[in-house]
Amino acid sequence: MKIKSLLCMATATLALTTLPLSSAIAETTIKLASWGPTKHFVPESRDKWIKEVNEKADGLIEIVDYPGGQLYGPSDMHRAVSRGSVDMGVGLQPAMMGMIPMLQGVYLPFAFDTLDAAAQAYSGESREIIDKALEEKGIKLIYVGFFDGVQLYSSKKNVETVEDFQDMRVLATSPMMTEILDSLGASPDTSIPQNEQYMALRLGVADASTNSVVGGFFQKAYEVAPHITHVNMSFPTSLLMMNLDTWNELPEEAQKILMETGKETSAYTLQASKGWEQKFLGELEKAGATITRLPEEERNKIKEISRPIWQKWADENGEEAQRLLDINLGL
Repeated sequence: MKIKSLLCMATATLALTTLPLSSAIAETTIKLASWGPTKHFVPESRDKWIKEVNEKADGLIEIVDYPGGQLYGPSDMHRAVSRGSVDMGVGLQPAMMGMIPMLQGVYLPFAFDTLDAAAQAYSGESREIIDKALEEKGIKLIYVGFFDGVQLYSSKKNVETVEDFQDMRVLATSPMMTEILDSLGASPDTSIPQNEQYMALRLGVADASTNSVVGGFFQKAYEVAPHITHVNMSFPTSLLMMNLDTWNELPEEAQKILMETGKETSAYTLQASKGWEQKFLGELEKAGATITRLPEEERNKIKEISRPIWQKWADENGEEAQRLLDINLGL
């Protein structure tokens, strides 16, 4: 009986040693908290990223998504990831600037003329500064998801000159955007949340709001604000991020898979956002919206008005904030 038991143990040991490495190592399950609609190129590309990572990892790690805000939403996701309440999450960059001020340096209103220019701020030394600021808060940035730019939706008229902003009641959410709009002579209002802005425009409480082309189409902002001025006020992003301690515990091969696959996904969202903007500009026109572009000389005037406000932010946030301005804007 004893000999039989020893033979069974030996057989089991031999079986384990002949298993593939991925089967012999205990799989690490990574919980990903996400939110928002699923029928959009950013979440769709994230789903593809999860599938590719899991396939390439071959059992080394497995990402499991908890969509639709089951765990956390955009307002508190970064804090949840930072404290390790969830392994991985999708953060909304504008919502994170209070906790990580350096993110304002890649979200300066009117600073970036194009999406490509804004995306460039997430590379090289500028990216290194952002990575460092996030890691100081216990967050590892895996990849950036890009959205189309923020435009002006007005219920009254298209904006053709800087003077057209005078006394315009604009619904805004960003403190820096609010300050710039005020400097342009507008009357910015931060008291109305995004989900109530449609009704505010419909009731005449405000004259204009800010939204992307794609976002404005799906939220039907054009129904109450059909005069759309393409001005590229800012370029928000989503950040696929991971708790830093969890990241540090992963095998190097798993880290490599996450980052390399994430880089490909980020590049895809950059191109997809341009395509979606063009598509839905056409859809907005079909729906009856009047779309114009702010002349370059007028936009340059806004940039000059904005420069002292960007500089004040850098002065208040130290050498690395100044370095972000120097790298990205040549100030």
